[in-house]
Amino acid sequence: MGAFPVVTKAANPYAYLDQKDFKDIYRHNDQSEFDYLFYAEGLHCSSCVHLLENLPEFYPGVETARVNFAQSTVAVKVKPEASLAQIAYVIKELGYSPSLLSAQDHVTERFKAENRAFLKRIAVAGFCAGNTMLFVIPVYAGLAGGWADVFNWLSFFLFLPILFYSAVPFYRGAWNTLKYKVVNVDLPIVIAMLSGFILSTYSLIRGEGHIYYDSTASFLFFILSARYLLKRVQQTHLSSSHLKTFFKNERYICLENGEERSVPWEHIEKDQILLIQRDQNIPADCELLSPQATVDMSLLNGESLPKVFSQHMTLLAGTRPLEHEIQVKVKDSFAESKLGKLFAQLEHGAAAKSPFVALTDRLAQKLIITVFAIAILFFALYYTINPTEGFNRALALIVLACPCALAFGSPLAFGLALRKGQRQGLLIKDANILEKILTVQNIFFDKTGTLTEGQLRLSYSEPSSIDEDLKRVILSLESASYHPVAFALREAWSDTKVLCTGVQAEEMLGRGVRGYVNGDYYEVRHLAESTHESEIGIEVIKNSQSLARLYFSDSLRSDAQASISALQREGKECFLVSGDRKNRTLKVAEICGIRKEHAYGELFPEDKKQILDKYSNTCMIGDGANDSLCLKSADVGIAVKGSVDLSLHSADIYLTRGGLTPVLDLFNLAQQTRRVLVRNLSISIVYNIAGGVLALCGFINPMMAAILMPVSSAALILSSLWGFR
Repeated sequence: MGAFPVVTKAANPYAYLDQKDFKDIYRHNDQSEFDYLFYAEGLHCSSCVHLLENLPEFYPGVETARVNFAQSTVAVKVKPEASLAQIAYVIKELGYSPSLLSAQDHVTERFKAENRAFLKRIAVAGFCAGNTMLFVIPVYAGLAGGWADVFNWLSFFLFLPILFYSAVPFYRGAWNTLKYKVVNVDLPIVIAMLSGFILSTYSLIRGEGHIYYDSTASFLFFILSARYLLKRVQQTHLSSSHLKTFFKNERYICLENGEERSVPWEHIEKDQILLIQRDQNIPADCELLSPQATVDMSLLNGESLPKVFSQHMTLLAGTRPLEHEIQVKVKDSFAESKLGKLFAQLEHGAAAKSPFVALTDRLAQKLIITVFAIAILFFALYYTINPTEGFNRALALIVLACPCALAFGSPLAFGLALRKGQRQGLLIKDANILEKILTVQNIFFDKTGTLTEGQLRLSYSEPSSIDEDLKRVILSLESASYHPVAFALREAWSDTKVLCTGVQAEEMLGRGVRGYVNGDYYEVRHLAESTHESEIGIEVIKNSQSLARLYFSDSLRSDAQASISALQREGKECFLVSGDRKNRTLKVAEICGIRKEHAYGELFPEDKKQILDKYSNTCMIGDGANDSLCLKSADVGIAVKGSVDLSLHSADIYLTRGGLTPVLDLFNLAQQTRRVLVRNLSISIVYNIAGGVLALCGFINPMMAAILMPVSSAALILSSLWGFR
């Protein structure tokens, strides 16, 4: 392999891509791991992946190239001086049709266009092969003389569309084999097709009876059909869509000319007027047309308390109205939203090769070279006995033992695993995590918001009943505070709507609030010691006289104890690292069954990291913002709280479901994935060996091999779907 010569603008059909407008439009955001994304029409096997990932060798302006086999895309990171036109030209020269994709583009339309073109080739091949079979039946039945010649010549002309149209994709692959020394199955297919055509035409001209147009045409038709089926499976099952899982095939009510119609989320467009039902995800950044809306923003900002929006304010994609139906106007596509850009990055990360996938790719490359070597050796040895039979058996071996299914099985398993994880509330940054999680032995939990609900609630008061006037005073003093105690009071006394006027309040840093209400001096002061070690207390004082004491607690998650017990039964060591007081930390550890020596309190983030760094094979489970240092340092980081985009900058996984049960689901999913991977690898190896032996022994001819070609892939699909049912 070597670099392509740089072509002039006049000679490069993609020269327009180097215009600044195009570069700006199609460049992906700075947070992406890549700069530009190309759709490569014609990508169909592991050899294609290997060839395209070597783009830096063909054009030095490319730093790295990563192929997403599921979506037929090539993500490239480029040097500042790189030419997009030259990159597109190189991809074209490698045998693929490149299209530059912006962040808003979806590959679905490209899939449809490519599938339509492929179906046309199959239709032409099927029509010609079927009619060729009709013309040769009388010849096989004994027809001779002039009519036999007419039918044979008709078969010749019917084969030409297959030769010059339907078989074009195979020529590209065969040329790559010869030019770039990349082994794939297309070369022997082309050799078989051309050999059959040349021998048949030679016999036809000489008036001999060895005509193979029918079998060669049928062989090409079955090969094309098998490849199309594999392509559809690839598009359907290997593509892990966070969007489809997040929106769960939701439909939205769209208002057009005063009439309502239902539209799927994929078809929502800019400037459409939508009716969003209560608790329905907003599908794109929208302008609020209703007078007011109370919206759940927790997915984006990590806050459990809703936010009130007024008319004409912007509601972000991924938020949800909580109280009633609202009317909105779509401002832009989902792809342009904050959540859309994050999901685009997750889609790209899902295509990252895990060590297991890299292993199967290497194995597939070695296997195809081995199969080719055996086929050539067998043909050479069998040539003196029966060259035609030797060629047929060698070709059947290459077609049947093609390791495409081997390279296909592992990405399929990971794609289905990521999709199942999304259904279970697990946003997984890349497939590697499902292998890493199996090595984890030491699990570190944050306390607040992880083992506990992360939200203070009013437990009880002294006296047990607080009169309405005092409630109004306390809420008025706390009205501007963002302290968790203030939120807990507002939630507990939500029925108290009317507050005091003319309040002069100020916050006492770390101690509470104070101020004057109707001429009286009040303090709402934090108690140094509460009656219960797991509670927080405040005291309300009026003119130096204590009026009441209020006690708050952060409840333990209902599944915390059971989840930790389940992890410990699996041999995991569990630790509690918290910034809260030591006595509260030890109490929570005791309830959850964590050993006393594994519970650490009053820690700063740096202290947590020092403890975590003493151990290997670690997993940190905590707040995506406050625990970002430990989430990055751990082998696996799991964020259970905080905004999804900030959390996934430091963590590997974000839990969209509350509680710790999703953590158990994650470990179970990783084990399930490993079982499916091993089973798929075993099926592929057994199929290739058995099929190869049967082909060499003459039990399977090339046509049967073409028909059986999708069987291994079908077996892997069934194995994977059953494994993740």
